[in-house]
Amino acid sequence: MSNNAPAPHRRVVVRSPSPARRQPRGTFFPPPPSSVVLQHQHAPVLSAALVQPHAVVRERPTASTISEYLVAVTALIALLLAVDAFVLDRAISIPQTPILSTRAFAESLEACRARNSKAVEHTEPERARNPRFTAARAANVSLIAPAFDAFNRISHADSVAPSNPLLIKHATVWNGVGARLYDMDLAIANGQIAKIGKKLATSDAVFAGFSAADITVWDVDGRVVSPGIVDMHSHVGLFSVPGFSGESDVNEEEGGPIVSQMRAIDSFNPLDKSIDLIASGGVTTSLVIPGSGTLMGGEGFAIKMARTTSNSVDNMLLNHGMKGSDGKKWRWMKMACGENPKSDDWGPGVMPDSRMGSGWLIRERLNDAKTVLKSQATILTLDDWCATSESLVDIYGQNSARWKITSEYPRNIELESLVALLRGDVLLQIHCYQVNDIDMMLRNKHEFEFNITAFHHATEAHLVAAKLAAENISVALFADHSIYKREAYKHSVNAGQILKDAGVKVAYKSDHPVLNAQNLIYEAQKAVQYGLDEDTAFSAVTSVPAERIGAGNRIGRIAPGYDADIVVWDRPPLELGAHPLRVVIDGSVVFSLPWVAPPHSSKVDEKSEVAFDLRERSLKTDVYTVTNITKIFADENKILAGSITVESGKIACIGVNCPLKGEIFNARQGVVIPGLISTMVPVGLQEIGQEPSTQDGAGGTADAIAGFVLAKDGIRVGGNGKLQEFAYRSGVLTAIVAPKGRGLAKGVGTAIRTGAECWDAIVVPETGFFMELGHKAKEPYANSISTQYARLRNLLKSGKAEGHLASVLAGEQPLVVTVHDPSDITKLLLLTEPYRPTLKLVISGGSGAWLVADEIARARVPVLLLGRCQPYDWEQRWCKPVGSAGPSSYEVLKSAGVNVAISVYYADQIRDLWFEGAWMTVGDAKDATVDASDAVASVTWRVADIFGIGKGIGRIAEGKGANFVVFDGGPVGFGHRIRLLADGESVVAEPRQE
Repeated sequence: MSNNAPAPHRRVVVRSPSPARRQPRGTFFPPPPSSVVLQHQHAPVLSAALVQPHAVVRERPTASTISEYLVAVTALIALLLAVDAFVLDRAISIPQTPILSTRAFAESLEACRARNSKAVEHTEPERARNPRFTAARAANVSLIAPAFDAFNRISHADSVAPSNPLLIKHATVWNGVGARLYDMDLAIANGQIAKIGKKLATSDAVFAGFSAADITVWDVDGRVVSPGIVDMHSHVGLFSVPGFSGESDVNEEEGGPIVSQMRAIDSFNPLDKSIDLIASGGVTTSLVIPGSGTLMGGEGFAIKMARTTSNSVDNMLLNHGMKGSDGKKWRWMKMACGENPKSDDWGPGVMPDSRMGSGWLIRERLNDAKTVLKSQATILTLDDWCATSESLVDIYGQNSARWKITSEYPRNIELESLVALLRGDVLLQIHCYQVNDIDMMLRNKHEFEFNITAFHHATEAHLVAAKLAAENISVALFADHSIYKREAYKHSVNAGQILKDAGVKVAYKSDHPVLNAQNLIYEAQKAVQYGLDEDTAFSAVTSVPAERIGAGNRIGRIAPGYDADIVVWDRPPLELGAHPLRVVIDGSVVFSLPWVAPPHSSKVDEKSEVAFDLRERSLKTDVYTVTNITKIFADENKILAGSITVESGKIACIGVNCPLKGEIFNARQGVVIPGLISTMVPVGLQEIGQEPSTQDGAGGTADAIAGFVLAKDGIRVGGNGKLQEFAYRSGVLTAIVAPKGRGLAKGVGTAIRTGAECWDAIVVPETGFFMELGHKAKEPYANSISTQYARLRNLLKSGKAEGHLASVLAGEQPLVVTVHDPSDITKLLLLTEPYRPTLKLVISGGSGAWLVADEIARARVPVLLLGRCQPYDWEQRWCKPVGSAGPSSYEVLKSAGVNVAISVYYADQIRDLWFEGAWMTVGDAKDATVDASDAVASVTWRVADIFGIGKGIGRIAEGKGANFVVFDGGPVGFGHRIRLLADGESVVAEPRQE
């Protein structure tokens, strides 16, 4: 029943001499026959005494008569109370330990009240307090602010007590719902945003218990202040840094495909360093949910992204300290459909093995829950239990009342979460990609009458956008992460815009650690690049996910009364490389970097006039000219301007004096850079990551050393393959491709044209021998790291190397070794020292390379640096996060004199290569030693130099092949579109990403 609903007949539980025996799981727990419900039998008598005189008196009573009645009634009440107390004293014997814990009793009372409330759209009350702040002060629990250790990795600093009032001056406020407020001040106190306005005085931030001397003042000098980012799909704490198997607790798959009774909070590790790392990126709230290995994974929970001195998840909970007046305490559940749950081997004769089996199991379980719900709505014992408990709470208070309860709340604990879902107390999040899976869950929604809050991943949701809008179901997306499995193959970068136009509320999420949640703002940035408007994109990581997790009245916006979860950005948050300088949670500063001058904005203030027809068109032409170019990044320290004339696929002229020949393309003050060069991405060897039929496969080390694994032999191009299209349309005109391999040696790489449709794809047949050292390279041939080094040592010193390895030893091709740990890098340098400089060693990956930059520089070994590395591997724990204190890893390596280029991690990130290169260089730079030329070089001519490939690749030079990209401005930063791709005689104007 609700807090305000009166109970017409209060009942009191009388304990039997022997406690009731608990019945087996899966049954109800009604009171045993010997435990009876004692009605308030005196109520009718009292009622008669109060009412009867008025029923029989015919004349107006005198004052003396009334006094007599009152005396009689008072005496009767006193007598009845004495009798009642005597009976209760005799009948209710308080045991030494209560049946229910404090928490269990509170949850049971909530369940009772939920039974009598309707599942309607919930309207939250105006907020008078931040319950988390109040609870923290009462319990003397403080937040812990992350800092950087000697290696510039996130570490833990001193605790931060609930803060004194804070006054932020001269802010540009992005409020999370589309408004931009300029030169504003914010007053923060008691964990809430108290006031917003212009020219607030210090006195405006003075609240009870504080004086003007207690107030901290920040003058942010026009920087953007925004609400904290909200991530509505994370596995933080369920899969902790650095990714040990012993801390992988995201799925429970031993209980079968249906485990809705699981609680992710029971797995959560509050000491996971990811919490601090994620907070440093401006994420202040995360919905932590189980994985998608089962159809029903269990309940999730929402947390604020700040560890506490209690070292307990309880103090991190978004709902911590909430009372009835603070609004509804929502619960959250995760379900999944499609490939993940049906692909698991559940054992002989155990479903699901298909989507049909998945659909049936979901319906079967929901039907069980519906049966329980119907039973709970009618059984007398449940009504008695709830009414009795409420009565005892009224009489004795909640803490004492639980001592007088003789039986547990009658429920089926295995189905309790699903019953709560059917009541409307749970916000359901469903991992669902394909339209057939979405339709299946919508049928279940209607059959069993429950609500779906959001479909997650939902790569085909844009194909049924109108249907989702009609159901008021949101979609939580990646901006462009796709083609890693069949379900993700039909993703579109335009999905956000399509869904928005249909009326669907769109959120972007991390699925941490699939994508590092520290960089969740990057998803919104890319969405804008693909055409979504800035306000929608920013609300997709703030107010929309806040509202969709049931907390839209307290987080995700900047407004009076909202939790003081705010971020002060170093530049506007949708610009490339944007990173917080301050992160505040519940009014306490949990992340802080020194105030620095805002970097030069990469925002497009005035776009160049569109040069071409907005429709994509492709053509082949012997002669063409691109004219009116502001900058041509031709080579190291060589930036030109004017025109580029191409004849027979080669550049005939560059500069201001070139004749205009053939087809003319007016760049209208655009910028030209060489075609980008990707490395380590399997273009032509793979299409869908988890579909073996679309891949070349993985050769073994023995075959690779024997010369039987050559990437050029496995290349397939054309046929509208998406990975190839992703590369080409994003300006990656050349891909250096390595065999997949299975262990120490991968084989010989090749270089291909991504715009090719047939065998003219291969431009450099052999580009080096690829190897890997470390944990991922362990195999029977070399099943330990020490064995890997011994094998490599023997190969180098034997002098018997033949074929491709002989070419490597002769310096004709580079030896490219993927290695991350700085100790392993140092050992590799020592091992290869006798063979260098003839041996052309290249380090790939290099998460820890910045720590041994001087050694690498002395060895004159180049590095293919993995962009935005993540510390989710023991060997990559040395990774230097972007946005950290001090110079970036790129700057450290460059300053030491290392030749550095940039690569990417996921195959589909190939279309983000330019953004990654620009972010790792200019976007994350801390000083003036890095500029736009570094960004260009890191993905063009430096890559060409590392691999020794020519033919016009990586540079723009007269007499070389035409291989360049025309932007409408910039080129560094978001907002600059590719207007033309030139690859020899092939030209594509207005290339579009899908």
